[in-house]
Amino acid sequence: MLETIIVIAMLQSVEGLPKGIHCDFPAAGNGGKPMRVVLDPLPSLKDQPGLYRVMMEIEGKLTLKAAVQPIPSTEDRDVLIRAKIPREAVVTLGMRADGAAALTMSTPGATTETRQSTRIGACNGAEHHINRWLPS
Repeated sequence: MLETIIVIAMLQSVEGLPKGIHCDFPAAGNGGKPMRVVLDPLPSLKDQPGLYRVMMEIEGKLTLKAAVQPIPSTEDRDVLIRAKIPREAVVTLGMRADGAAALTMSTPGATTETRQSTRIGACNGAEHHINRWLPS
């Protein structure tokens, strides 16, 4: 009985949280198309201080497991979100507390050269999560 009450209380507290973080990145250069990334935080008992889980959805087509961690080398309140597609690509998204963001996609080439592209954009809906991810 007590377990049921605890589960119900946990579900009610999760329902009040904002639903995901939406990031928009304008087209990079001429003829490109804008890109949308949606981040869905997944609070877990396995989260460690400074390392949190999220699901990263790119253009509604590709969903990746990603990790969020604070960036200690800057003075801003910002985080780095990193997802990896084995042997294909690494996707990183840097986001400041004010919503400014940069998305970088790196794909290893056939040679030792790595192709990389970066887009600058903005994220909405991150305020609650940033406060949880970053120390006060």
